Amino acid sequence: MKACAMHKFSFAQRFSIAGRAVGQDEPTYIIAEAGVAHFGSLEKAKRLVDLAVDAKADAVKFQIFKTEELVSGASEEWRNRLSKRELPYEAFAEIKAYCDARGITFFATAHDRPSLGYLAKLDVPAYKIGSGEVGNWGFLAEVASKGKPVILSTGMYSMDQVGEALRAMAATGNREIAVLHCVTRYPVAPGEVNLRAIQSIRDNFDVVSGYSDHTRGFHFPLAAAALGARVIEKHITLDYDVPDAQDWKVSCGVDDLHLMVAQIREIEAGLGSGEKTMTASEREGAVWARKSLVAARDICIGEVIDETMLAAKRPGTGIEPCKIGEVLGRSAREDIPKDSIICMEKLS
Repeated sequence: MKACAMHKFSFAQRFSIAGRAVGQDEPTYIIAEAGVAHFGSLEKAKRLVDLAVDAKADAVKFQIFKTEELVSGASEEWRNRLSKRELPYEAFAEIKAYCDARGITFFATAHDRPSLGYLAKLDVPAYKIGSGEVGNWGFLAEVASKGKPVILSTGMYSMDQVGEALRAMAATGNREIAVLHCVTRYPVAPGEVNLRAIQSIRDNFDVVSGYSDHTRGFHFPLAAAALGARVIEKHITLDYDVPDAQDWKVSCGVDDLHLMVAQIREIEAGLGSGEKTMTASEREGAVWARKSLVAARDICIGEVIDETMLAAKRPGTGIEPCKIGEVLGRSAREDIPKDSIICMEKLS
């Protein structure tokens, strides 16, 4: 049942990000989430872009913030941790230029208003909103008011809160919104992943839905693609076993990001139309794979055919076993050796 609170809003079933169509009946939009895996290094940020490009992801996404704007003085520990992962604004202009040169879409999650304003100056083609903004509906509306597609992660949300978030953004007139199911845990235990929420979000709000992954490996993103996720986000990294960091635990890297992307594309190709028919390649194999009626023993001329005289064996070049009724009761016009394929010309 659709959420009644959203009845006055209708959302775009497809939209474009930098010329790439996203949404219903379109290939899954794959975001390589670089996040803060650069650890404050511009050079490493560019290597993360290279990783996303080489894997053929559709976009690479970073996180942009000013630590003092994001974290209050009440949490000095988190200020210390995040300040080491902060890049200056001008670095993101250089990263975007590098992405443009390498032919991959750049955008970012802004975690504070000044950073959102800077992204607007960069004229990014879309905005990402992190799960941590749950309840911060004014900020969501401000992002949506930029007039670009918005991708919203919903870790820690209830379904009612998803509705509130959509209502806040839709009130700005923006209908180009994708909602990603997400579980904010690093890593998420399999029993908590709840991939069916992707379908529930789509069905409740008639919105483009997808999945932001926080699991080890990449089998859950593959399953999400099979369930119809139109946007999939996966963390990427160049470094593992990093102290005081968590994203690397749920990240793909140089050894497996390209495999995830390629296998999602294979799954998309494998979903098909849903119509059950024999494929062209099956027709080629039908002759050897299907069965025909054959003589189960030597049949002498004049004998009347009964079921004990027949068997079903490959190849499928003769009479189909389902047509046995057309054979029973007929007489053999000639001797039919055991294992010979039965044909109507040999029967009277």
